[in-house]
Amino acid sequence: MGGAHRSGTSLVRRILDSHSRIYCGPEVKFFPDLYGDGKRDEFLQHFMSTARTLVEADELQEILAPAFIALHERAARTAGKVRWADKAPENVLFCEKWQELLADRWLLVHVLRNPLDTIASIRRAGFVDVPTDLTAQILHYRAYAEAGFKFAAECPERYRAIVYEQLVAQPDETLASLMRWLGERFESQQLSFNEQPHAVGSEDWKVSFTTRVHAESVDHWPDSLSRDEAEMVWELTEDLWSQVDPGARFVSLTAADAR
Repeated sequence: MGGAHRSGTSLVRRILDSHSRIYCGPEVKFFPDLYGDGKRDEFLQHFMSTARTLVEADELQEILAPAFIALHERAARTAGKVRWADKAPENVLFCEKWQELLADRWLLVHVLRNPLDTIASIRRAGFVDVPTDLTAQILHYRAYAEAGFKFAAECPERYRAIVYEQLVAQPDETLASLMRWLGERFESQQLSFNEQPHAVGSEDWKVSFTTRVHAESVDHWPDSLSRDEAEMVWELTEDLWSQVDPGARFVSLTAADAR
């Protein structure tokens, strides 16, 4: 499971992890660390970056991938569950690597959110591994959306989009449909996801304080984007979002108007 940062992947992760048969832990950034650009290692030399000084990244994947899969399988067994999912925003960027790892034995859940709210939320969050410049943030959003759509075109039967706005507006229907696609029953405790135990690790910290699926973060972009910035975001992402919501139109609002 993956999607642009601040698109709702941490929420969907906890919802999936609340199912009695699915284990979805916090982020284990296997591919981002293995094939990343080193930004995460700016101040600390992590295992992956130092191991890459010994062998090439593809050789390192061959050596470490079985342990990565075994790690997920062991975590699922420890939790008493029979299936596992890997959540990291960057997963959509590494579909080819997942294919090398699991052949056709995996599915992609691609979480998508309106570009205005996504980029506004990115700007508020100030993540270390996400660009701070608006143009770079737009390119970041485009890269994650385009990568997911590319996999959808190549393997439509193994791709499922979860649209944040649909999830928060109609959680029961959206989750029931997702679980049917996954071959599982929708379970009511998935909606009260934080009443279930979850492993603690790398994920959006705000999700741990959320008591329910809600729409309070929809259309909050005017709090963080000026009119000019919003118009720029929309102009450069409308072609992507129109594939998700064909009827979407840009309405320039001030923060006061939005509230």
